Amino acid sequence: MNPISNFYRSDVRTGIKIVLTSLILGTLTAAPLWFFNQFGPDDVTPTGLALTAMFGTIAGALGAAIGVLWWVVELIFRRR
Repeated sequence: MNPISNFYRSDVRTGIKIVLTSLILGTLTAAPLWFFNQFGPDDVTPTGLALTAMFGTIAGALGAAIGVLWWVVELIFRRR
């Protein structure tokens, strides 16, 4: 089994899994725009990459907020 499957099947709390997945999503959607700004031509406006980064980071932040809420609820109500 690979490490990613091991992580998602482990006993780590679900809220932490949601937060980590959301932060990875936000990073992966913003990375192409960052790479283009660092290494691409200066006279081109990457509208598609900018929209992808914008909506991806918004979704990542929303998912991270939901994950933190989920984690707090797990800590308060589902004591092991």
